Amino acid sequence: MRNVGIIGASGFAGEELIRFLDSHSYSSILAVSSRELRGQTTSSFVNGTNLTFVDPDDDIFYECDVVFFATPHGISMQKAKSFLERGIKVIDLSADFRLKNPEVWKKWYNSNHEDLTGLKSAVYGLTELNADLIKDANLIAVPGCYPTASILGLAPIIKNNTNIDSIIIDAKSGISGAGRSSVENNLRDDIKENFKAYATSGHRHLPEIEQILEEMCGSSLGINFLPHLIPAMRGIYATIYINFKDKPEDNFLEIYNQFYQDSPNVSLMAEGEIPEILKVSKTNKCQIGIYSSAIENQIVVISAIDNLVKGAAGQAMECYNLVCGYNQMEGINDG
Repeated sequence: MRNVGIIGASGFAGEELIRFLDSHSYSSILAVSSRELRGQTTSSFVNGTNLTFVDPDDDIFYECDVVFFATPHGISMQKAKSFLERGIKVIDLSADFRLKNPEVWKKWYNSNHEDLTGLKSAVYGLTELNADLIKDANLIAVPGCYPTASILGLAPIIKNNTNIDSIIIDAKSGISGAGRSSVENNLRDDIKENFKAYATSGHRHLPEIEQILEEMCGSSLGINFLPHLIPAMRGIYATIYINFKDKPEDNFLEIYNQFYQDSPNVSLMAEGEIPEILKVSKTNKCQIGIYSSAIENQIVVISAIDNLVKGAAGQAMECYNLVCGYNQMEGINDG
């Protein structure tokens, strides 16, 4: 039985973590934090729970075996070290330890990174790529939601093909990805019966996507990433256009089947099927479809996940289970 804590537990991802950990057979939630809700309970967030929110600096977190950070960027880089020094494992859902190059971090987040040692040692927590590394990790950087959908959609081709000319990722997100405060303040009304692009000059998830894919292929890639908001609470839907230098002759379905044959999460679409956000909502699944294009040297890959589950809390739980030696999907209740 592991004692766990969640710092930043009152957000959407924190809510999902509470739900998963509360149903986990080998875990006990020792502490949850929220500065705004300190002294209140989790009962209004997750039915059947009655945990009291404490301050994130409460010493009770040092009694945990594993601490999850579900905080905005800039917080875990200040606090993770104190837990790691005490032998407490850290699973970070924020962006703080995803980008390995501190100069790239500074460019996209407009601040200096405050834990270069942690940045160097952190393991990228995409289980389909790094399961063995995650098992031995002390600090895990859980991938972003857009990168999860994008990388899962592209990894088999990147791993097996060097003939790629450029990649365009046209991605859509439910509004919960913006955070609870944004949704409750005005975003819900702003996006009602609406649909729009944002971050057209560049999004912080682009360098994360580039970093992982370029590590896989061993060279630079021409990638453009453009996100959109859709009038739904949950979901990431990435339509990915892969342009080749020459007409591809590969059996892409076979390549994807081989790559994901051991994954408990990825479902490949049969002929005539298309990924749907509704089909992956509230699950840890990723649906992927591969399609021909009207452009001869192009194929289209569509990837769909729930941004709060496979794109956040569910993936964090996978990492937690691997670190602790449990079944990878323990406690992750779909639906």
